[in-house]
Amino acid sequence: MVEGEGNGRYAWVILIILFFSQVALSLGAYAWGPLGPFIKKSLSLSNVQFGSITSILYLMSVICSIPAGISVDRWGAKINLIVCMLLMGTAMILASFMESYILLLLLIVFVGASYGMINPIASKGLTLWFDVKTRATAFGIRQMGVTAGGAIAGIFLIYLAKLKDWNFAVLVVGLFAVVIGIAGYLFYKEVPVDVVNPAILKKSTSKITILDLVKNKNLVLLSLIMTLLCLGQSSIASFLVLYLKEHLGLTAILAGSFLTITMISGGAARVFWGIVSDRLFNGKRLPVMKIICLIATVSALVVFLYGSKLPPSFFIPIVVLFGFSYLGFQGVAVVLIVEICGSELAGRATGLGVTIAWIGMVLGPLVFGALTEVGYQFAWLFITITSFVSVFLCYTVDE
Repeated sequence: MVEGEGNGRYAWVILIILFFSQVALSLGAYAWGPLGPFIKKSLSLSNVQFGSITSILYLMSVICSIPAGISVDRWGAKINLIVCMLLMGTAMILASFMESYILLLLLIVFVGASYGMINPIASKGLTLWFDVKTRATAFGIRQMGVTAGGAIAGIFLIYLAKLKDWNFAVLVVGLFAVVIGIAGYLFYKEVPVDVVNPAILKKSTSKITILDLVKNKNLVLLSLIMTLLCLGQSSIASFLVLYLKEHLGLTAILAGSFLTITMISGGAARVFWGIVSDRLFNGKRLPVMKIICLIATVSALVVFLYGSKLPPSFFIPIVVLFGFSYLGFQGVAVVLIVEICGSELAGRATGLGVTIAWIGMVLGPLVFGALTEVGYQFAWLFITITSFVSVFLCYTVDE
C-alpha cells in the first residue's frame, strides 16, 4: 500500500488541523500589512523601515525552512507542529507589548522562524495522508489557510486596531496560535505505520543531503519561479493597503477590504488550481503553473500602465487576479516539488524549495518599498518584469 491510501476519514481531520494552523501562522505573517498605517504612526516609521518588518519575518522563514524540513523528515510532523504553533503564539503575545521598533524586530525573528516551519510540516503530513488523486486538492485546501489568514487580517485586525490599538490586534493573533498548538497536541496523529510503504520510512532516514537536491535542475527552476511570484506576493501583501490609501486616497477600512478580496481570491484559487491540476490536467502541475504566471504578469502590467488612472471599483477584478496568481500558486507548486523529489524527501525538498522561493518574500517588500520612494509606478514595473521572467522559466522545466 502506498502513502495516502486507506487512511480514511482521519486524513481530513489532519487537513483541518493543518488548515487552521496555517490560518494562525498567516495571521502572524500578514498582520503587518493591514496594520501598517497604525504601526507606522505609532512607531514613526518610514516605508523602508516598515518594509523591513516583513522582510525580516521572511528572512527568518528562509533560514529555518531547511532545518525544519530535516527535522520533519527525522522526527515527524506532530512534534514540529506543536513547537511551531507555540513559538508563533508566544512571539506574537510578547510583540503585543512592544513600543520599540528594535524590540519588535527582535520578536519578528521568532514569528518568521515559526512561519518557516509550516510548509515542510504540512507537506510531509499531507503527502503521507493523501494519495496522488486527491493530494493537490488537499494541498490547495491547506494553502487556502494562508489567504484566509490574510483575509481576516485585512478587515478583522484593522477593526481591532481601530477599536483599541495595533498591539491588541497582535495579542489576539498570539492567543489564537497558542490555542491551535494545543489542538495539534490533542488531535494530530502521525500516519499509521501499517498504511505507509515501509520502504518510504526507510528512505526517510537515508543520507540524501540538501546538496543532492540542489543538483535537481527541475527543483531549482521551479524554486526560482516561486521566488519571482513571491516577490509579487510579499509586495502586494505589504503595500497594497498603503498604495490604495496613500496613492489613491482610500480609507484604511476600504483599502483593507481590497486586500481581503485579494486574500479570499487567493484562497479560492489554491483549491481551484488544485482541482484543475488533479482532474482537468490528470495530475499534471506544470501547465497550471504556466497559466498562473501569465495571469500574474498581465495583472501587474495593468496596474503599472493604468493604476493611477483607474477608479477604485476597477481594482476589484485586478485584486482578484492578484489572488489567483501571486497568492494562488503555492498549493500546486509545493505538490510539484514533492512529486519531483518523492514523498520520502518531502520535508527536505519543500524546505529547500521554500528557502529559495522565500528569498523573494524577503526582497519583495524591501525593493518595492524602496522604489515607492521614487514612485509607485516604478515599483509596479519591477513586479511586472519579474513576473514575465517567471513565464519564461516555466518553459525550461521538463514536463
